[in-house]
Amino acid sequence: MEKTKKDKIQTIYLKYIFCDNSNNNLSENKNSEISKIENISKDMALQYYSKSQNLTIERGENGKPYFAGENEIFFNGTHSKDLIAVAISDKLIGVDGEYIKKRDFLRIAKEYFSFNEYKLLKSSSKLEIDFYTLWTLKESYIKTFGKKIFDIKDSIEVNLEERAIYNADNLFFATFSLDNCYIIGVCCNIENAEDYNDIVIKASSFNLDLIFAYPEFPQIELIEI
Repeated sequence: MEKTKKDKIQTIYLKYIFCDNSNNNLSENKNSEISKIENISKDMALQYYSKSQNLTIERGENGKPYFAGENEIFFNGTHSKDLIAVAISDKLIGVDGEYIKKRDFLRIAKEYFSFNEYKLLKSSSKLEIDFYTLWTLKESYIKTFGKKIFDIKDSIEVNLEERAIYNADNLFFATFSLDNCYIIGVCCNIENAEDYNDIVIKASSFNLDLIFAYPEFPQIELIEI
């Protein structure tokens, strides 16, 4: 029986942890972070999507990993300073987390952002938050589709004033502030988005404060992940 609009709910699971990255060996740190992301993703996939213990990671044409099986389960992870965050869904997904710190925001924006995004930042009264909101939205987009960092300039265009995102058909976006120290952005590829009654983000902590969402505000549910 075909589901009606009121029955269609797109669910995104989001979990984060803090870890010790004091090891000076960058290669070992990176391998450890990848392993943690894959282990967290597998635990989440087993808990919410699959009863099979034999989940295997495969990669698409663009190298993006996913769990193969009767129903594909997509995941993505990010790390910044002490933070590791993982998002999973039954549709393509990307997540980016950034530690809030001083940078040459306008120089970076001029190189990687659109003219309108750069113009907004030049007049922003909260430059750090707006910059990282834009960056995590754009990077979560390119991570959703397995693109590279140099693709970020020609990706989506975000209008924070109008709370709109251009070139974002069938995509859902959200950004969160975490403990006023990190910004986490999530992108999910949602086919026929207009047919969904609700988008639900199930997260592992109440410390996540939603600061931006497009095209609609999701329901936020706190669960044990």
